[in-house]
Amino acid sequence: MGPFQYFLVVSSVLILVMWGVILFGGHPAPASKVSLAKGGRVLLFMVDGALKRYAHYEGNRYPDSLADLVPKYLAFKQNELGFLDQLVYRKDPVKGYKLSLRHVKKGEMNLVLTAKGIEYRMTIGGRPK
Repeated sequence: MGPFQYFLVVSSVLILVMWGVILFGGHPAPASKVSLAKGGRVLLFMVDGALKRYAHYEGNRYPDSLADLVPKYLAFKQNELGFLDQLVYRKDPVKGYKLSLRHVKKGEMNLVLTAKGIEYRMTIGGRPK
């Protein structure tokens, strides 16, 4: 057996082993463990992604409330819906929607996510300017 045939046999065996591990490994892909209690910008961008998926599959419409995203577009359990109260969501006729954190730390930049992009607002004393 020549070097090329040896290479083919070894490569084929490795590919079969890899597929066996993938199909019969028994371990699902690790779920993303985000501390929703801390929320913050991670929660903000996670919900923004869900809003974009909603609009894509629902004909460029946006939900009336963030709870409408669960569970089809946002994988939250029923006991995690309270975390959505950390966000402010409003439908906007021009920009589609506005999504921001309800409470921002003093001196921290407030991000307002829209379907058109990101708006930045400086806060004074924890309230948007």
